[in-house]
Amino acid sequence: MQTRISPLARLAALIFLVLLGDWLFWHQDRGLSLALFVFAIFAAASWSVRPLSRLVGPGLLLLAAVLPVIEMLQALSLAFLAAGLVLALAWVHGPLSAAPGYALSLPGRWLAPLNPARNLRALRALPAEAGTIRRQLALWAFPLGGSAVFIALLMDANPVLSQLFSLDLDLFRALKRGLFWAGIALMVAPFLTPAPVTASLQWRLPGSGLSAGSVIRALILFNLVIGLQTLTDLSILVAGADLPEGMSFADYAHRGAYPLLATAMLAGAFALAARPFLSAHPAIKPLLGLWLGQNMVLCGAAALRLDLYIEAYGLTYLRLHALIWMGLVAAGLGLCLWQVLAGRGNRWLLLRAGGLGLVTLYVACFVNFAGIIAAQNLSHPNTDPNYVCDLGPMAALAWAEAANPPPPGFRLGSCGARHAPVTRGWRDWGFRAWRLRHNLAALEAAR
Repeated sequence: MQTRISPLARLAALIFLVLLGDWLFWHQDRGLSLALFVFAIFAAASWSVRPLSRLVGPGLLLLAAVLPVIEMLQALSLAFLAAGLVLALAWVHGPLSAAPGYALSLPGRWLAPLNPARNLRALRALPAEAGTIRRQLALWAFPLGGSAVFIALLMDANPVLSQLFSLDLDLFRALKRGLFWAGIALMVAPFLTPAPVTASLQWRLPGSGLSAGSVIRALILFNLVIGLQTLTDLSILVAGADLPEGMSFADYAHRGAYPLLATAMLAGAFALAARPFLSAHPAIKPLLGLWLGQNMVLCGAAALRLDLYIEAYGLTYLRLHALIWMGLVAAGLGLCLWQVLAGRGNRWLLLRAGGLGLVTLYVACFVNFAGIIAAQNLSHPNTDPNYVCDLGPMAALAWAEAANPPPPGFRLGSCGARHAPVTRGWRDWGFRAWRLRHNLAALEAAR
């Protein structure tokens, strides 16, 4: 059961959140403060929900979404924070399955205050609420006005009051701060008046235009082509066959890794399209299983190629992310194979593949990729220290632990990897930065 929130209560909650946002964010670095602000929005939007046991699930979901920001503020953790807030509030005010519809309603509600026609209709609908506001103004007008008069009269006689209420107003700064308040209010207001959402999005895969005959012919040809590619890769990567004249292993790895990954992704899309025809011919199911198995081997070959390229030229963010993506694609193809063998539907597959991707992204929020890349590159004597320096303070521990660090004087003042991350206060505190500084201090004490 949920009690109705009065307009005055919503207004008070909005004013509180605007003031809290000003205290947390105005001219301040962000980090832990974002997590606190999101919890404040959740509390203000759900304080009237009864019974309180309804808040347990949404609260735990929001906590899971906030943890990546507490670890480190970055684009990925910020995305989880925003998505977690939307999902938690949708769950509070309706079924979790309605979250997509609730999320899609937010942009229109954010833009609603900019609609003049809507604002006029809202003003015409205010009489009932306006009576309450007028009564409150009538109660407070005389006390506040009289206090202002007495303060004005006493300011000349009381230097403390005179100094307290003296204004040194910078109009441009006041305008910027007012716009900042307005931005917070526009962002937060839709969360305080959630529209009831009872329906979830309906979706289905579009038709592929295939037939049983075209599917079985495609599977035969595709398996032959991929089989030739797989045999070629295995002969070079495993059996040690010679490359064409003039081609190095690095060139071979660079030219093939990403095209092979794209091929494997297309294979998964084709498997989804061919799924409805499994019962049309007895040969389609084993051919589709062979097709998926070969493309999983193809993902492994792409990863081996990329590993060769990393050995030659070092690790970068793009190459590390590509390795993770290759593992995800291979796992997705494995799910496709399981789907075919178990006779599951495409919805079953898409939900699990999407869940696997979300879990991988969530775990990635807690991984210090800069430290991994720096440690890998600094383990080679011929590494390029410029790239390691550009990884920033999160690579400082790997730099300090490196067996073959660059010369001590190398870019001493501007090399970001030589200096621990700086936290200016509790607002921008992050667990990863704290942990890295702690480990650096322990390393220095041990030396």
